Amino acid sequence: MSGSRSSDDSGAFEFEKVSLNDARKALDETGPAGYSVKRKTENWAEKRHAGEPEALSAATAAWMAELPEASRPAQLALRYARLANRLCELWNDPVRCERLLDELMMDKRGGRQGFPLNVANELATLRDHYFRLHHKGKSAWEHVEQGR
Repeated sequence: MSGSRSSDDSGAFEFEKVSLNDARKALDETGPAGYSVKRKTENWAEKRHAGEPEALSAATAAWMAELPEASRPAQLALRYARLANRLCELWNDPVRCERLLDELMMDKRGGRQGFPLNVANELATLRDHYFRLHHKGKSAWEHVEQGR
């Protein structure tokens, strides 16, 4: 499909209808790179500062004890105490805590290794629990479906 402005209506576009095969051919010729924005990949390993591993704080241990057992991120606390401490700090700030949980689940930097499966599962479960707490008991999917 190609579009050009109509000379009689400055706000309207005219489009040429093309077949699905023609559209695929055009995409194959230019490739997906022709339609995507190039992102600069940064070397985050160089930006990290090696330091002493952070211990799980007493406040985080108390926070985890208050969570339903099925939602407790035990492996996260064992392997990534710094992240568990940060979640504990933000737990009562819905906007910032949801943002952190989302950032932990999605790679926005590009090329990140990700968490081990058991930690990723804990984060997904904790994210669902948090969403239900702040959205009248509905899951994220129910919330999306209701918006349609």
